[in-house]
Amino acid sequence: MVDLLDGLTGDLLRFEAAYLRARRWPEAASAGRGAEARGRAVALLVEYLPGVLALPELTELVDVVLCWERRLREAPDWTPARCRCGDRNLWWDAKVGYFVCSACGNHVSAVEERGLVADEAGA
Repeated sequence: MVDLLDGLTGDLLRFEAAYLRARRWPEAASAGRGAEARGRAVALLVEYLPGVLALPELTELVDVVLCWERRLREAPDWTPARCRCGDRNLWWDAKVGYFVCSACGNHVSAVEERGLVADEAGA
């Protein structure tokens, strides 16, 4: 999941930098590759979307966005969510359409898995 988020952030920062260069605006201040940098890049790209899409050198943005949409919709093979048995061993089983705990066999839906991850992140 970390690699996925890092890849998404990299693409967003690349398009942000390309737009700033094309407009001859100052380069964005370095904010690393975390949530702040992602949020800033998304805000800039959305705020100036008509101008971004009008630049020939940024037409790839549409293809990249569609690719990311497909990737993010795909269920991951594994999740960091903790099963009710306490183990972090939930693997996606496409045959049944659920995450299945390798330790106890419990089935967890994709919706329930997102809730478990969100609950644990907020704890």
